[in-house]
Amino acid sequence: MKRNLTTVLALLLVLIFGLNGLALAENTSDYHDLIPDVAYIDDGDANHTLDIYGAKEKAEPTKTVVEVHGGGFIGGNKTTNTDHSIVFADAGYVVVTPDYSKIPRGVSFPDVIRELFTVYQWVADHAEEYHIDTNNIFLSGDSAGGYYVLISMAIMHDPALQEYFGVTLPPYEFSGYVTTCPHCDMMETRENLGEDKKGPAAYNANTIGADILLDDDLMSHLDLFNCTDPSVFEGLYMMTTPGDKTTGASVLKFDAYLTEQGVDHILKSYDPVENDLIHVFNIGHTDYVESIQANQDEIDFMESLLK
Repeated sequence: MKRNLTTVLALLLVLIFGLNGLALAENTSDYHDLIPDVAYIDDGDANHTLDIYGAKEKAEPTKTVVEVHGGGFIGGNKTTNTDHSIVFADAGYVVVTPDYSKIPRGVSFPDVIRELFTVYQWVADHAEEYHIDTNNIFLSGDSAGGYYVLISMAIMHDPALQEYFGVTLPPYEFSGYVTTCPHCDMMETRENLGEDKKGPAAYNANTIGADILLDDDLMSHLDLFNCTDPSVFEGLYMMTTPGDKTTGASVLKFDAYLTEQGVDHILKSYDPVENDLIHVFNIGHTDYVESIQANQDEIDFMESLLK
């Protein structure tokens, strides 16, 4: 029964986020430089563990990426982005891929945000052990994970949001923020709530639940367009593709908002060359020619910011 429920959830997530967005790796343990299942909160909860790529073979402090997986806030796990994490690791980075609690299984967005800030602190606390260069740490995420990167970026630069979410900043600043097809418009998710709404977006909204999405105070602090001064997003990197029917429109809306506000940022959009491109194509199919270019562009962006 548990396996059948997992299969059903996987199929629903395919409908919501596209097949490319659900490339759940089955053989993460086969990668030659992987340290799996490290607890960042010692409570026995698998959601509070992380995997580390590229650290075993390092001897000196090494540039690092914290990569936050997607899954519409309700699914996915720390192996969802394995192939993409390996791309970063093969480019010379230590890659930390945390799991986190899924909504609404007894948690809400502030709980997940606090978990992720615990991860950021864990990285600092274990930097020497895992050869992490705290002068060169990047935060990366896709889809829902991309949203968590964006709200983390806002929180890192806004004391009022730090107080609201009850987080303490890590003793380092992220060198850059990289988002792949990020979910940008939380208020749009609320608009898909209701029994009269149909389709994958409605399923996602109704799974998150009315108790969360109709909480005006919470939503006002989650709304990237209004929760903070837009200048906090200075230097943000985003990518998308015209074929992204999941978050593509919200990425373009957020890009237009930042441009209107005079915020310097980067948006890259990838057209099909040899393959059909949909949501987070470069995560699910790292071997696509378009993915190779998109992932190299992300790496080049990070390389340009190394200290």
